[in-house]
Amino acid sequence: MLIGFVFWYRGLAQGGIAAVGQLQLLQPFFGLALAATLLHEPVTSVMFMVTVAMILCVAGARKFAL
Repeated sequence: MLIGFVFWYRGLAQGGIAAVGQLQLLQPFFGLALAATLLHEPVTSVMFMVTVAMILCVAGARKFAL
């Protein structure tokens, strides 16, 4: 965990807290994708639609933040 924090804070320093911090919002969805891929968890259509909507919200926030 300590090693992960080193890389995380280095990435924040290089990319900027505002830009990289928004990417952190996508972590649960990457976890969902990994669970579906590696553990063969079922992914419903509602889960998929919410994931797409959240990705679009983060992309829109990044676009209008500039």
